[in-house]
Amino acid sequence: MIAVLGEALVDLLPAERPGLWRARAGGSPANVALGLGRLDVPARFYGGLSRDGWGCWIRDRLRAAGVAAAGPFSEAPTPLARVEEEVAGEARYRFYLRGTAFEAVDWPGLAPGVRALHAGSLAAAVSPAAEAFWAWLERQPRVFFSFDPNVRPGATPAAFRVRFWDGLDRFDLVRLSAADLDWLAAGEDRGAALARLRDGVPWVVLTLGAGGAVGFYGELEVHVPPPVVTVVDTVGAGDAFTAGLLAWAHGAGVFEGVALDRAALERALDCATQVAAFVLARAGADPPTRAELEARGGGECVK
Repeated sequence: MIAVLGEALVDLLPAERPGLWRARAGGSPANVALGLGRLDVPARFYGGLSRDGWGCWIRDRLRAAGVAAAGPFSEAPTPLARVEEEVAGEARYRFYLRGTAFEAVDWPGLAPGVRALHAGSLAAAVSPAAEAFWAWLERQPRVFFSFDPNVRPGATPAAFRVRFWDGLDRFDLVRLSAADLDWLAAGEDRGAALARLRDGVPWVVLTLGAGGAVGFYGELEVHVPPPVVTVVDTVGAGDAFTAGLLAWAHGAGVFEGVALDRAALERALDCATQVAAFVLARAGADPPTRAELEARGGGECVK
């Protein structure tokens, strides 16, 4: 089983008419958990879920995909993220977190059978959740740890840079965008920041938007092109990429210590790209099912 820790919220996307918004279930970690479940990978979501209508909708959506919702469950309202614009191919958000279920941080311990943990995003960066997040990690047994910083300018505090760079020895896999890396570098040359990241983390995957993605594993470096797709919007595409990457790793035995060669690294990135393509082609964070992936020839991605 893969555990996923972090926030679940509702994305508000602009509708066709001014002043109207479309509600979509979101939150980067919740999106990853949903993506894993739809690919038939056993997953469990750890994050604050409201008992209001939107919270029940998110919980039921996860459960319909086979994802167990560990909670905690809260009487506070569901947090919101309003999509305001896209800059350089990435969505920009305004978040409403204070006084919401985002602040419910009494997560239960990892369930028996968990072989990998994926976490990150706002829960790892924004107080008071961030302090509880890192303390919770210290109490858990050591498992394969995948991390996505998922930086949100205006919401991610500058102090998160220190937490991230100081925590490199915790991570087995870091998946981040070029924009994330530039923000974390804080003026340092991107190449130097990437070298520092590679020195500290065994497996690094950098997504480049229209430039595709590049994976680093030890001395290996593999680049894959972007998917050929008509883009509807980019919301949730990075999370779908992460879900595809983790689903492939689950089937390939990476969580049990199987090392990657060049062919395996290329296959991992290709599978992640195939999964992300589905989300790019439709509105909101709506990852594909295993049947959809297999129908397009991606059956080898999930075992």
